[in-house]
Amino acid sequence: MRPLIVAIYVITMVYFLFRGYIAISASMALFAIVFFALLPVHKLNAIRVAKKNIINALRKKTKGETIEPFINLNAAPWFILAELPGVSVQAAKDAVKYRKQNGAFVSVDAFINQVSVGLNYSECINTLAYVKNKS
Repeated sequence: MRPLIVAIYVITMVYFLFRGYIAISASMALFAIVFFALLPVHKLNAIRVAKKNIINALRKKTKGETIEPFINLNAAPWFILAELPGVSVQAAKDAVKYRKQNGAFVSVDAFINQVSVGLNYSECINTLAYVKNKS
């Protein structure tokens, strides 16, 4: 669907250019450039929020406060899973690939075993993450 929309947009832009409406065509081109340049920003914002939430949660844990897990391992994209302590980017991508091929994780420990996280990080992940199957 997206390629069709892009094709229609480009055709419309070219149409306006050849009809002599250079200002409209130029503004459409500028809008397209800005739109595609800012497309990955939503990932960056999600990563910033995840980092902030993880850091705050771990600070609360060190103070002895109770924390509700807030990262669903069966719904989080790889770039959020990679923010968990001890989980590399490649391990997060592999976990998402595993999740797509084999179904949802049945427990947080199953995720920890899949990504091969060390024992020192497993407690942190148990604190931050939970498993909820998609219904």
